[in-house]
Amino acid sequence: MIAKQLFVTPKLLLKLIYFNYLTNGLKPNNISLNLITHTFCRLLLLGLPSTLQRSSLAITLLLIFTSLSLTKPAFGQTSLAYSILKTSELPPIDNQIQLAETPIDFSPVLANLELIIPADPTIKPSIRLENTTPTPQDSEYIITPRVVPDNKINPFTTALPLNGISISHLTQWEALGGYNFGENQNDSFIVDGIVRLESSVTESLTRNNVLTIDQKGTYAQLRTVRQFREVDVTRFDPQTLIGLQIQLSLTAACIGETASTSQQCTYTPGLVTDRNSIDPQFLVPTRINQTANVFDIVTPESLAIIERPGFQSGANGQQIGIDLYFPNVGAFPGNTQSDRTRIERRETLEDTPALTISGVRQIIKANDSEAVIARTIRGWTGILEDDNTGLNSLWQLGAYLLPDVEPQLDGGVNPVNSNINKNLFLAANNTRVPLNSFTAYQAGIGRSPTPKVPPTDLRELPSVNYNSLWVGLSPITERTFSRSVRYNVTGLPRILAAAGGEGGVNSNVAFVSVVNNQGFSTDEFQDFYTQIYLTFLNQNADFVSSTRLTEKTTYYPHISFTGNITGSEDVLRYYAGVIPANRTKAYLGLDYTKNTSNGWTFNTGAIGYLNPDRDYYSQLVGNLAKRIAINKNANVILSTAFNYALDRETMIGSTVIISPASYVTLGARANVGRVSFGLTNYFGDLLPESIDDTLLANLDLRISKNLVLSAYLTPINNNSSRSRYGASANLRLGKSYNSPSLIFRWTNNEYDFGNDPVGRELLTTDNVFSVVFKLGQPSNPFDVETAEKIRQQTEQEVQRLRESNQDQDLLPPPFQAPVP
Repeated sequence: MIAKQLFVTPKLLLKLIYFNYLTNGLKPNNISLNLITHTFCRLLLLGLPSTLQRSSLAITLLLIFTSLSLTKPAFGQTSLAYSILKTSELPPIDNQIQLAETPIDFSPVLANLELIIPADPTIKPSIRLENTTPTPQDSEYIITPRVVPDNKINPFTTALPLNGISISHLTQWEALGGYNFGENQNDSFIVDGIVRLESSVTESLTRNNVLTIDQKGTYAQLRTVRQFREVDVTRFDPQTLIGLQIQLSLTAACIGETASTSQQCTYTPGLVTDRNSIDPQFLVPTRINQTANVFDIVTPESLAIIERPGFQSGANGQQIGIDLYFPNVGAFPGNTQSDRTRIERRETLEDTPALTISGVRQIIKANDSEAVIARTIRGWTGILEDDNTGLNSLWQLGAYLLPDVEPQLDGGVNPVNSNINKNLFLAANNTRVPLNSFTAYQAGIGRSPTPKVPPTDLRELPSVNYNSLWVGLSPITERTFSRSVRYNVTGLPRILAAAGGEGGVNSNVAFVSVVNNQGFSTDEFQDFYTQIYLTFLNQNADFVSSTRLTEKTTYYPHISFTGNITGSEDVLRYYAGVIPANRTKAYLGLDYTKNTSNGWTFNTGAIGYLNPDRDYYSQLVGNLAKRIAINKNANVILSTAFNYALDRETMIGSTVIISPASYVTLGARANVGRVSFGLTNYFGDLLPESIDDTLLANLDLRISKNLVLSAYLTPINNNSSRSRYGASANLRLGKSYNSPSLIFRWTNNEYDFGNDPVGRELLTTDNVFSVVFKLGQPSNPFDVETAEKIRQQTEQEVQRLRESNQDQDLLPPPFQAPVP
């Protein structure tokens, strides 16, 4: 409660001037207009007390008008965090390099101050923050830590990447949902969203002139990750199978010392094909039953049956002779149904949800000559049905015990310098975070001198060194490859030819039976009976050969050290890490990016891996681009790039499966108004295991601010696994960053499996479609320029997720059907 009796003396006003000098860092004659006018208005509203001396009023009025002539009025009250940047840049996502384009302008820090006039004139006046407890004279703070309203914070200072999603302190929630489907793949869903559980930004100023901005937030994320992928390729070769049935028997008078000449014995073993044992895969018998032995006595009933027309094996359960059936003794291409080989390709995808709870803390400190930034991120991720849930939980629990990074900065007598180096924030966001990974702990710190005056040229800004430790989970994909062949019968057996006969001594048949090197001939017997029948058959069938590639993804612990030196035109990053999977993967790498004011962009990098595989492998990369401005609405970009995959794994098990990763390109793009057209050529023979010769043409057409249509075509594409053409439409239902957006994409993919036996190409195509819907709150968590850049990055992420559903590995062609 304000006292009714107010005493304002020149001495008191001089103290106010001096206090403003200590806090705002202004000269005594530049006292804040807000402070004086606020005091004077309070006096007028409360009424001038009779005890107020005229001299005091005169001095008060003089100081007010003096301040009007010597200071620039401050319209409104603002927070330091809000004034950090008038125009901001894209917070980097997934290793996107950021370079400064506009300078930073800092304003004085004090805001929302209110003067308290005590009732007792002997008590010194105090300064407090609105809705806060007054600061004691012996406090270390001029401004005690206070929560800054969201709308008083510039999102550039709070923007950071969190598990693939860019957030700021304004982010409430974002959701991305997608649905993928195709002719030859199962349907799959994409989910990627984040919701803010709590968030705050506090700022404070110590009496030794150290400004601190402390950002904290807790977020929940849900996304789907690939857990299983299976690609089946099946080849169907039409064939005509050749079958054979053999039926033989020989009976004659029994021979031997103990044998009775009146009895008849068999001189062939009893062998019968068990037709229930025919292997359905290769159509060959797997079991032949022996029903009789040589010299077995044949019963009179069986003898009587045997002499009937056609092959007979006996009566009353007795089976003599040979009755063998072979449905597949050979084949020749084609059949009465078709002579064309066909290919079928089927892809099966299984995703699983991953839930992440993350805590974010970022501390910025500044004094008169230096500024420091420290960032700590903690997270716990649970992946449904992941094989390493126990190990990963222990790993994340251990990371949780690591400390927050709290930077130290010495104070001084000089006020805070408002010209903080913008590269400090860019360096923090240029930290390399492993792709497709989840952060369990990330701690980094960067420091930069502060320019004495705002630079007129961004190249005058000093470079910033930022180093970080990252601990998390990264995917390791185990692959297996298998082959199989079989016959698929498509018709009933047909008799192609049948011949044979039977008879005794008075017939014109002759037969020789050799068993265990002992021969028996009809010429040796005076009384015999023999049966000899052969039947040739054919049958329509497909020779089916299949290959199956199976990918099983499991998340493993991952620790990485990374740092960067960010300048106004260039960024150097260096990093090393270890993934202790079944085969430990250690790596070391660096990359360098430079952008110049005259339109040149240069990038190069190298990384080396221990125990490389198909996902983590050593490579050299580089690109060079030049932007040539034609006029305000038109420009041309010329570019070239290369990627040399040094040791990418080409074996899966004992099978060679090459998925090209190296390339050399030359491209050009013309941007004219709302139309953008580009050509990129891939040279296939310059590096080992390169993408084959390809010419890619693409067109982007901005119909309106809310609708963009795109299409691409590869008129030249010599790759065995290729995307021939496709199109997309991006509709945004509003003008804001988080306005609902609908993205539709279609791609036509073609796979080449060589030629069939008569030289015809074996091709299969697949049309893949995806629909993605994105929205969030608030409508504009970033400024317009930043929002547009992040939107483009999001579209690239959606494209990456879509491409991850396509087979990038060309499987070896299935076995070709055997031919005679």
